[in-house]
Amino acid sequence: MANVNFVGATLRLKYVAGHDDQNEPMFTTKTYRNLNSTHMADDLVAVAKAIASLSSHALDSIVKQETTELS
Repeated sequence: MANVNFVGATLRLKYVAGHDDQNEPMFTTKTYRNLNSTHMADDLVAVAKAIASLSSHALDSIVKQETTELS
C-alpha cells in the first residue's frame, strides 16, 4: 500500500484586472504559500473572500493546490 505524505499547499486568488481592446478579460493572480494540511476548505474560502474584499479588482476564482509525496 502506498504512503501519502503532505508536502505543502498554496492558495491562488485570480482577479479580473480589466479588459483588453477586444473586451476580453485580463487576469492577475496572487499566490499564498505554506498552507498546512489542517486548513479546511470553508475556512480557506472565507479567508480568500476577506482578502479579495481589500482589492479593487473582482475575484474570479479561488484555487488550492496541494503537493504530496508518494512512497
